Amino acid sequence: MHDIVIPKTRPDFDKEPLVGTVAALLDANVGKTVKVEYESIPPLVQSGSVYAVGTDWLLLWDAVHKTYSTGDLRKLRSVVFYPETR
Repeated sequence: MHDIVIPKTRPDFDKEPLVGTVAALLDANVGKTVKVEYESIPPLVQSGSVYAVGTDWLLLWDAVHKTYSTGDLRKLRSVVFYPETR
């Protein structure tokens, strides 16, 4: 998980207007496994670990396929959080 460059300037999710947003929720759960669905025809579904979050984008890491995927938070329809397996 080291081949991608994340912007050095990151949003402050603890300040308005980002407090309580989906982006803040996802940022608080970096490293957690999720399945996200985006509004499109047909709906786009992506799964992976939350790797990084911006004000309007999400970056997931898929360890099985060793790939990153991005999505537009403005088109996000739903997020499923999976419990950690031990």
